[in-house]
Amino acid sequence: MTYKMKKEYAFWATVCLLLSLVPEFLNALSEEADDTDSELGSMKPLHTFCAMKADDGPCKAMIRSYFFNMYTHQCEEFIYGGCEGNENRFDTLEECKKTCIPGYEKTAVKAASGAERPDFCFLEEDPGLCRGYMKRYLYNNQTKQCERFVYGGCLGNRNNFETLDECKKICENPVHSPSPVNEVQMSDYVTDGNTVTDRSTVNNIVVPQSPKVPRRRDYRGRPWCLQPADSGLCKASERRFYYNSATGKCHRFNYTGCGGNNNNFTTRRRCLRSCKTGLIKNKSKGVVKIQRRKAPFVKVVYESIN
Repeated sequence: MTYKMKKEYAFWATVCLLLSLVPEFLNALSEEADDTDSELGSMKPLHTFCAMKADDGPCKAMIRSYFFNMYTHQCEEFIYGGCEGNENRFDTLEECKKTCIPGYEKTAVKAASGAERPDFCFLEEDPGLCRGYMKRYLYNNQTKQCERFVYGGCLGNRNNFETLDECKKICENPVHSPSPVNEVQMSDYVTDGNTVTDRSTVNNIVVPQSPKVPRRRDYRGRPWCLQPADSGLCKASERRFYYNSATGKCHRFNYTGCGGNNNNFTTRRRCLRSCKTGLIKNKSKGVVKIQRRKAPFVKVVYESIN
């Protein structure tokens, strides 16, 4: 009997102890909730979609984008898949800040000439995810100069220039707003079945050019190298290269992140290695066929052995 009473007493003592701790636990939760509410309520975004979480979507592209983080009250970077997602997604950091941060004032830095530097000039060095070795230039905001760096060949950011002169004109000593780069589109080529005529534009006037592509039977390379540049179906803007059989060179174009065709390479070197091996240039005859030697024919005679 005594053992049962001690056991029952210990049980009720434990229950009372636990009940005494409940109010403190509830108070802690309440204070934490108040702190969270005050933190989130201290700054209300300009639009309701700015409170949405970052959504990379179901596609598999890798597009650098930005979203507004309600907890840090800052615009942050994330990787967008290329389709669907939500409205809390911006192409540039500046666009995100102007859309979602109340009272944000654009603090663009101006050069001595009074011209405005683009926002991407202040992005940090980003070699990208690939493992190429490409000489590029970036604007260093610490030294206020354009400097050389090694680019891997894919992704990265817009603070990435092929020449030192281009970097200086846009970021180091901007004089005028940089004009957009003329990207190659599918409409830059007119086909008639056997030939492809290159077109160039001068003052928005289409001027047909004379060089022609050799017929398909004169090309012994990979068949997709004869396909036109195809930007794809998504809305990204990735720098890629395609082989132009009219010029025998690889040119840059904008790839949207999905779709397209196989005439699509991350670097100019890969493009040339894959496609230019199908043609041989001759000084007098232009483009000629590659003649492949056939293996010698060996006749084998079987004789019966008596």
